[in-house]
Amino acid sequence: MNPNKQTELLAFLLLLIFVLLAICLVGALTLGVLHLTAPSPVETESNSETESEADTDTSVTPMEVLLEETEDAGTEYIDKMIFFGESTTAHLRARGVLSGGTETQQVWADASNTRMLSSQTISKPIIYPPTGESITIAEACKREKPTYLVLSFGQNGLESFIADKSLYVNNYCKLISAVQKASPNTNIILQTVYPICSKGNYSADLKTLNEYIDTLNTWLPEIAAKYNNVRVVDTASVLKNAENQLNPAYNDGDGIHLTVSAYEAILNYLRTHAWQ
Repeated sequence: MNPNKQTELLAFLLLLIFVLLAICLVGALTLGVLHLTAPSPVETESNSETESEADTDTSVTPMEVLLEETEDAGTEYIDKMIFFGESTTAHLRARGVLSGGTETQQVWADASNTRMLSSQTISKPIIYPPTGESITIAEACKREKPTYLVLSFGQNGLESFIADKSLYVNNYCKLISAVQKASPNTNIILQTVYPICSKGNYSADLKTLNEYIDTLNTWLPEIAAKYNNVRVVDTASVLKNAENQLNPAYNDGDGIHLTVSAYEAILNYLRTHAWQ
C-alpha cells in the first residue's frame, strides 16, 4: 500500500477513536448531571411519610362516633367524668348537680369560669381542683388520667367559627391531641353545642344563630372520627324547644346559661347514652 495512503488511514482511525471517546465522555457527564439534579427516592419517601404522619389514625366513621341510647349507667358513670369547656360547663359546679355539690372536683376551669376554644386553649392554665395549682389541661390530664373527659365548646366565638371552619376544627383537634398525648387511655366525649334563646351580643338574629350552632354540631362527628377513643353525645337535643331554641324552662335568665333542671336533663342524657 502507498505510504501516503497508510498515513491517511491511520490519521482517520485516530480521529474516529477521538470522536468516539468524546461522545462517551459527554454522555457520562450528562448522566452525572441528571443524577445530581433529580429528586432522590429517599427525599420523596420522606415527604410521603411526613404527610402520612399528619393524618390521624382512625377506626370509626362519623356515623359511628355518635353515642346511641343505652340503659341508664347510673351516677357511677357520671362520677368517672371530668368536665371542661365554656361557662355553661363550668356552671356544673355552681349548680351543685355533680357528686360533691358545689365543691365537686369534676369541673376544670380557670378563675373566670369560662374558656373559648382557640389556639391558646392548650397553653392557658386551668386551676387544678385537687391542689389549686394553675396548670395546663394536658398536665392536669397527665396527673388525673380521667376515665372520661367531657368537652363542650362552640358558643364562644360562634360567628368566627362559622366564618372559618378551620378555626373550630383545628383548635379542637389540637386540644384532643394534647389530651391524648398526656393521657392515652382517657375516653374523650364531645358534647353538642347548646342552643340559645337570646341573641345577646351576637350580630346575627336568633334563628340564624341556632342554625349556626346546628352547623357546628355537624362538624363534631367529623372531628371525632379522626381519632380513636373520641365520641360525640347529642346532649343539646334535650334542651331544644319546637323553635330549635333553648327551652325557656332551661333558661337561667340571659338566654344562654342554664338552670339546675337543664343540667339534670343533660346528666340524665349522658347516663342513658353511655360509652361503656
